Amino acid sequence: MQFSRTVVLAAALFAAVYIALDFNALYALRANQNTGLYLQSALDFVRTGSTFDQPDGKPHLLVHNQWLLYVVLAPFVALWPRPEMPIVAQTLALAAAALPLFAFARACGTSARNATLLAIAFLVSPSMQGWAYDGFVGEDFIPIVAFSFALALRRRSFAGTLLCAQLLLGIKEDEAWFLAWFGTLVALGCFRARDERAPRAAADRERMLGLAVVALALANGLAYYAVASRLGYAPEHPRYGFVDRQWPQQLTFLIEMLVPFAFAPLLLRWRVLAALPFFIELFLAQDRTYPLYHIGAYYTVPLVVCAALATAYVAAHVPNVARYALAGSLVMAGLFNNASVVHLGRRPFSRDPQYKLARSWATTTLPVDFPCEDVGAWTVASPDPNARLVGCGAPASRSPRPAWRDVPLGATTPWTRGPQASRR
Repeated sequence: MQFSRTVVLAAALFAAVYIALDFNALYALRANQNTGLYLQSALDFVRTGSTFDQPDGKPHLLVHNQWLLYVVLAPFVALWPRPEMPIVAQTLALAAAALPLFAFARACGTSARNATLLAIAFLVSPSMQGWAYDGFVGEDFIPIVAFSFALALRRRSFAGTLLCAQLLLGIKEDEAWFLAWFGTLVALGCFRARDERAPRAAADRERMLGLAVVALALANGLAYYAVASRLGYAPEHPRYGFVDRQWPQQLTFLIEMLVPFAFAPLLLRWRVLAALPFFIELFLAQDRTYPLYHIGAYYTVPLVVCAALATAYVAAHVPNVARYALAGSLVMAGLFNNASVVHLGRRPFSRDPQYKLARSWATTTLPVDFPCEDVGAWTVASPDPNARLVGCGAPASRSPRPAWRDVPLGATTPWTRGPQASRR
């Protein structure tokens, strides 16, 4: 598989910029709690074989089916048990996603130049920047694995398709239902254009691939829910209903999301219905609605990935899409990107004066409570298995610390006295 040198350089630049920005946020005590949650859970897996973390109050694998994260993170956090480790893993996974996206576009017939433009547009888009600048989550691995899955499927590779499908199934439990849906559409030949009539043998192979993906997805999904239910747990998920009271905000989200793709997915006409499960998940939730349809929120990763794949396919038939996509991404990133500090007129943070004290807790096993207002400090201290985040309440009730206001934490709670004072 050959990649454009320009795409490799763009991915390396993206990774370098966001590793630096995320470290800056970490030292400014602005890191998202998910980074600490997954670090604490992965460290517990290394130390005890459990995946317990304090915010969940139970093993994280009973909250979400995310075994792939522990396969990836465990060896590295054992060597480097610091929040910087998941930050690096998150950023490299997102940056590397540009490579299989480029390869998929080429496999669809897009020229090398336009495939390069699309890959860079994807890196620049506010969605990608929001994911890279937010806390570590399993969904960060969806782009690289999903693009690789689409590439293997395009090439009708049984081994590659099923391997990538199995990896997707280890990112989160709801991927099972998404994959079952897509596998069904593949088996029915819904993704084959009229001018792409394949020989009968190739069409039969594609049908078998789709059915194999469906079987694998259902087996994984049913097995996980059966085990969790047997242990008395249910995976966490939003509450859904048929009432959608926030459609104006959701329409704005769709426009923001599609501008960096030059609205190319809409050119697929009825095939956009392939994304129907993602619209249902994002728009019919009755709680935590804002993060579900917010640009840069990790809930939106599957939908944005589908849009990127659709754009790569359309660009093979409408070449100008690639140029418009890059232009749209640059405009949105510079003027409308609220998910990151990469925005005209903004700058990185200053190191928080409380960072050293938060860091001192990371090397102990002493019990210590951090109030929810100090979530960034707790993330720094999260390698301490007894560091707890308390009093958070519902997400909608939390006061945000905007990405463009450089305000020190100013904490006066007991943890700021440090572990040495607690030992006395």
